[in-house]
Amino acid sequence: MSLSDAALTSRVSDYVQALEDADRDAVSVCAVIETGLLNDGERKALWQRFEGQPWLQQPQFQALKPLGPWLFDDDIETLLSDVYVMAERGFHGVLITHQPVAQEAVKLGELCVVKDANGEEQLLRFYAPNVMPVLLHRFSDMPWYDRLFGSVGAWWLPGLDGWEEFPGGWRSHKPVVDSEEKITLTPALLQAIGSDPVTHRLLGELEQSSPALFNTSCPGLRLAMVDKAVTAARASGFDDIQDLSVYVAYCVAYGMQVLSEPGFSQAVEMSVQRPRSLAENLKSVASHSVNGERHG
Repeated sequence: MSLSDAALTSRVSDYVQALEDADRDAVSVCAVIETGLLNDGERKALWQRFEGQPWLQQPQFQALKPLGPWLFDDDIETLLSDVYVMAERGFHGVLITHQPVAQEAVKLGELCVVKDANGEEQLLRFYAPNVMPVLLHRFSDMPWYDRLFGSVGAWWLPGLDGWEEFPGGWRSHKPVVDSEEKITLTPALLQAIGSDPVTHRLLGELEQSSPALFNTSCPGLRLAMVDKAVTAARASGFDDIQDLSVYVAYCVAYGMQVLSEPGFSQAVEMSVQRPRSLAENLKSVASHSVNGERHG
């Protein structure tokens, strides 16, 4: 079930109030923000107003420290009304931690450093919306699982229909796991988190050529919008990259409701039957132009 901002605020408040006094005193609500996705002005404004904790504190990643993921803790109202607005393009979610924020940030940063099959280190953006749910739901038997989620009460990711909630592994009266376990990129894990390269290609092209088509700067929401459109396009019978690109651009610009518009539906049907492209058929039925007004 997805939550509105108001519902998320109530959910966090109810969670905290239900804790025992000792647990409540040690809990923090944090925003996960990848500051490298912000411009210089946005980063400076965020750091001037809010105190954050960087994840990447290892010596070998000092250059990435100011550009990687950070935790910013505050009350949930402030995180949603102020921090989200200031850092929307880098906002990856909200989590509740049951250990000091600085300690949580260090742990999460250490877990970003993973080992591949050759034993070489890589950085894994496990907090991304297409990765974190996979780790949570499908790899609970891994030795690193309790370290990653054991101090987290809950984690919320932004979705197209609202905030999506994922339960953490924290339990009252159970000590937080303190270990050195790291994530290993096994073949099973790589296959599970390997998102569609076409989705990422089209997302990158749209962000470079037509960023104004998006009605949000949030990276997770943009990825979800493109992914949903690609899925719908393939279900309609498209596999050509140019047709997919046009289809996705229309969905991003006007929302998925464009699929029910007669002109667009007619162009899709004509294109699937060939021989003309979707762009040509859209022009022939005088449907919307993607340079027109965006959906709200």
